[in-house]
Amino acid sequence: MVRRRFGWWLLVAMLAAGCSASDADQRPGGDQTDVWFAQHMVPHLLQTSAILDLADDQLTRPKLARLAGTINRQSRADLQQLQGWLEGRGLAAYDPQQDPNRRKETDLSRLSKVHGAGFDRVFLKVMLARHKTGLRLAAVEARDGAIPELRTLARQMRAELLAQLEQLTALLGA
Repeated sequence: MVRRRFGWWLLVAMLAAGCSASDADQRPGGDQTDVWFAQHMVPHLLQTSAILDLADDQLTRPKLARLAGTINRQSRADLQQLQGWLEGRGLAAYDPQQDPNRRKETDLSRLSKVHGAGFDRVFLKVMLARHKTGLRLAAVEARDGAIPELRTLARQMRAELLAQLEQLTALLGA
């Protein structure tokens, strides 16, 4: 079970390695915004889910564990919707222009090196950074997207991310 779970994390990390904060600052034009958003948000959400799976049995604060569960449920629901949208159009789940094998340390690999008392703090910092990237991706779609279904999803994701960002920040300061 552990070996299979690790293999899944490794696959997700490789796919997600292509999505960085700088990618969120690139702004596509016209109707390509919707495809760009979905193809960048899917790997972002896949890695977020892998991080939350890793954290599931390592978080020590009950309030943080509950918030992580909520984030995971929402992320998986958003991921399912975006993957369905891409599949329905015969599109890849990530931007084919990105190299998913690009070498850089991912949030997942960084967090997997931490154990014990410091895990909660590192987890909070990782999730805060991921939420900020997710907000930038969703903001582009909410503003420039052409497909109402995806613009609505992006607005919903933005609201969820902002609320979670506030909670994560409060927990980091506690």
